[in-house]
Amino acid sequence: MSKFKSAFTLAEVLLTMSIVGIVAAMTIPTLYYQRIKKEYSVKLKHFYSRMDNAILDMELEKGAVRDMRQPDDSFQWYLDNLDPYYGHVYVDKGKRQVYFKDGSVLKTFYKGGCLDVDLDVNGDKAPNKEGYDMFRFLYCFTDSARQSWFGNKDIFFGSYGSGLVGSDVSRDTMISHCKSASTRSWCTRLLQNDGWEFKSDYPLKF
Repeated sequence: MSKFKSAFTLAEVLLTMSIVGIVAAMTIPTLYYQRIKKEYSVKLKHFYSRMDNAILDMELEKGAVRDMRQPDDSFQWYLDNLDPYYGHVYVDKGKRQVYFKDGSVLKTFYKGGCLDVDLDVNGDKAPNKEGYDMFRFLYCFTDSARQSWFGNKDIFFGSYGSGLVGSDVSRDTMISHCKSASTRSWCTRLLQNDGWEFKSDYPLKF
C-alpha cells in the first residue's frame, strides 16, 4: 500500500512536463541568441584584424595607401589590391560579392566619399539588414575623408562614423544612431567601440 502511495500520478507527471517545457521555451531562445551574438562577434573581430594585416601587406608591395587614388571600379580595385592578401573561397563577379571561409560575404562596394563595403556575417541568409547581420566598413583615400569619417587622417580603413570628431562621439550617440533605420550603419562604430562585442544594451535583436 505504501509503495502505491509513493508513485506519481498522471496529473503530477503532466504538470512536471509542462513546467519543464515552459522553462525550455524561455531558455532556448536566449541561449540561441547568445550563441549567434558570439559567432557574429568572432567574425567581425576576425575580419577587422585580417583586413588591417592585408592593408599592411599591400603597402609593403604597392606603397602607402595615402598615395592611392580612389578607383572608378571599387570592386575591381578590391580584387586587385586587397584580395590577394586577404583571400577568399569564391568570388561572384555578377553580384560583386566576395565569399570567405567562415561563411561571411563582403558586398556593396559603393563609391561615395569613400569606398563603402558591407560585411554580411551570415552570408546570403536572411535578414540581410544593416546592424542585424550586415555591418558597414570604409576605405578612405583622401586626408579629408579619413579625418571626416574616422577622426584621424592616418587611418585608411575603419567603421562607419560621421563628423570631424567621428571617433570621439559618445557611446549614447552611437546607440541612438544604431537604433534609427536611417543611420543604422553606425552600429558598426558602436560594435568597434565595444571591442566587437554585442553588449546587453545593443539596440537591435536578431
